[in-house]
Amino acid sequence: MEYEFRRDLTGRIETCFSMGHEAMGNWLLAEPAARAERLLPLFKIIAELQSGERWAFSLPGLEFNLRLTRTDASVRSTALPEDDLEDEPVDENMDFYDQELHAECGLDDFKTMLDAWEQFNAQ
Repeated sequence: MEYEFRRDLTGRIETCFSMGHEAMGNWLLAEPAARAERLLPLFKIIAELQSGERWAFSLPGLEFNLRLTRTDASVRSTALPEDDLEDEPVDENMDFYDQELHAECGLDDFKTMLDAWEQFNAQ
């Protein structure tokens, strides 16, 4: 998963994620839990998952839900029905749009991305 954080000319934060992971950037921008000053609990939860103290963690959001397991992280738009995760899109042209609504990555990659997000926001 590749990504870049930057500010536009007005100072607004933008995220740019590799194809298939765009929803991660949307989650970072949309959910207050992803704000740098509120990441400490997420880092603690990730450590608990990695040490085997937890099996999974879910964080419901206004626009995106976060789900962490011992090996994976996923963000999913609240606009998507729960039962269509594996279904093919009705319209093939909607596939690119769906990539902005759901993404998955390994837990280690997710933690690395959160570290980078925290450092970016500290600047």
